[in-house]
Amino acid sequence: MATKTFIIILFIYMFSTSRAQTPQSNITTSSTLYTNSSPNFWPSPSGHFAFGFYPTGNGFRAGIWLIGSGPANDIIDVWTARRTDPVVSSGAALQFSVDGSKVLLRNSNGEVQLIAEPTRTAVAAAMLDSGNFVLCDSSSQTVWASFDHPTDTLLVGQKLAKDSELYSSMSLTNQSIGNFKLWMQSDGNLNAFPLRSIQDDKYGYWSSYTSGAGHNVTLNLDQYGILYLGNSTGLYQHQIGTSGSFSSKILWVAIVDEDRCVVKGACGLNSYCSLNGTGIACFCPPGFIYIDPEKPQEGCKLNSTIEDCLE
Repeated sequence: MATKTFIIILFIYMFSTSRAQTPQSNITTSSTLYTNSSPNFWPSPSGHFAFGFYPTGNGFRAGIWLIGSGPANDIIDVWTARRTDPVVSSGAALQFSVDGSKVLLRNSNGEVQLIAEPTRTAVAAAMLDSGNFVLCDSSSQTVWASFDHPTDTLLVGQKLAKDSELYSSMSLTNQSIGNFKLWMQSDGNLNAFPLRSIQDDKYGYWSSYTSGAGHNVTLNLDQYGILYLGNSTGLYQHQIGTSGSFSSKILWVAIVDEDRCVVKGACGLNSYCSLNGTGIACFCPPGFIYIDPEKPQEGCKLNSTIEDCLE
């Protein structure tokens, strides 16, 4: 079974993000979305981005996505709330509380979970054309922003602050937290690690090698498509789109195709990695079987039985 095992930074460019954006919204306190609403999302003014519920697996997740840019107009999610939790079922609701103090996810089983909690009371929310979902106070000042809480993607104008991480997804269709993270360390080094490893430089499988660059270094993606560390030294540069173009595509990857199996932690304990088309496959050596046949990347165990122990 093929599996995606490394972090890809997806560059998404829209001409409108180069202009200053003033929050404009009719998303007021007490507004509510349901999984079976029509629509079940709040769109940005251009209609390119949306915040709300999107279907995945046997349920729904709350998040932000780029509309109609993938194969067959599939969505491309760019931010997902509560990724460690199970998907919610039909009938769940997103609610901007009456007092403006939080955005809540209410599952159909009665469970209530926090999505966003502003620093001050909010009076309105807005889904911006930058892909940023914001809560604003009575002075139109942003008091909470999804850009300040990245999950697995950086958008134009967004940054990864020190001691912050991007976590890979399990797959392109499963946004649960995967096996890898990209960590903007406090020493200025940007490192990629398997989650099941000690978070020490020697266990990383990719690095910017910028340790010592400062204690407030950030990873930034600017309006020109330049991905750089916050000391303004360009690391990777790509010009993306012109004159109002609207597109999404992979322009750069940290791990080239032929090195995908070099990634530490790509396959679990007692297993080995093999390239498989655009992904990888994890296999067990003779005498071992998968710990979970549905998740071969989790590793292998000795194929032993009770009878073996009695011999």
